Amino acid sequence: MARLYTIEDRPSAGLAGERVVLAGFGNQARAHAANLRDSGANLALALRESGESAARARGEGYEVLGLEEGAAEADLFVLLIPDESQPDFYRSLESRLKPGTALGFAHGFAIGFGLMEPRKDLDCFLVAPKAQGLKVRELFEEGKGAAALISVHQDASGRAMERALSYADAIGCLRSAAFETTFREEAVSDLFGEQAVLCGGMSELIRASFDTLVDAGYSPEIAYFETLHEMKILADLIYRKGIDGMRRHISGTALYGDLSRGRRVIDEGTRKRLRDMLKEIESGEFAREWMDEHRSGRPLIGKRMDEDAQHEIESAGKKVRSLMPWLEEKE
Repeated sequence: MARLYTIEDRPSAGLAGERVVLAGFGNQARAHAANLRDSGANLALALRESGESAARARGEGYEVLGLEEGAAEADLFVLLIPDESQPDFYRSLESRLKPGTALGFAHGFAIGFGLMEPRKDLDCFLVAPKAQGLKVRELFEEGKGAAALISVHQDASGRAMERALSYADAIGCLRSAAFETTFREEAVSDLFGEQAVLCGGMSELIRASFDTLVDAGYSPEIAYFETLHEMKILADLIYRKGIDGMRRHISGTALYGDLSRGRRVIDEGTRKRLRDMLKEIESGEFAREWMDEHRSGRPLIGKRMDEDAQHEIESAGKKVRSLMPWLEEKE
């Protein structure tokens, strides 16, 4: 059972006296920055001076520093840049970090798979909100908070967990809960969830189901509704109530179809392939493969993205969504 931290575990001093510098200004970083600012943190962003992110951040009222200046000023230096870029980014700025600086992460990938090792005089912590950036911000503004995973990889100062909890509190996560983990556990479980369900498995199941209907003569628009559009309704039910709760809120017909046919879709062969995928992640094979893909210019990503963009589900989806423009209001 993972140890649980809540608002009652909030450190009394919080981030007072700490200069917090975020590297990055993507989806997650923008949410962290906005929440930290609203919490009164002494905040700056470390960005490439000439980049679009720096201009956008200044336009939103943030203090923007160059990369080296930001690293040198930081008491908490939080890497919110893509996983694959973190090792080289850290090595380029390592000498600029003061002894005692806390190096923060929102994902465990680079540390969990040994792609980088922080200097021994640095704290190293993880606060990983279990929500996309837009949701992290939305919940904070509502007076709520996204649950998070939290970990300390290196405690040079003797108060690394206190600093991690203060950061988690400032972005709203202790309003819900922070579950203690390790960088390795967060990284492995995160990758597996993405590949098996959240991205890989879901995308392929949707497309395969769509193809089955269309190949049998059903219209693409109807197939889109039944295999993709309505997934949000069920996903929201599962999110709020769990699988059992979802089943208690659907029709008897849908429930019988779930219980009598679901195990034909996900059979023992599927479960074996899931175990194989997990082993690839645990062994570091996937991490090495992904870093090779990234360093070689992402050829597989480019090829598959181009191919899948031509799938009939995309044209059907554009037609259906054009009739519901409010679907993109929060983009």
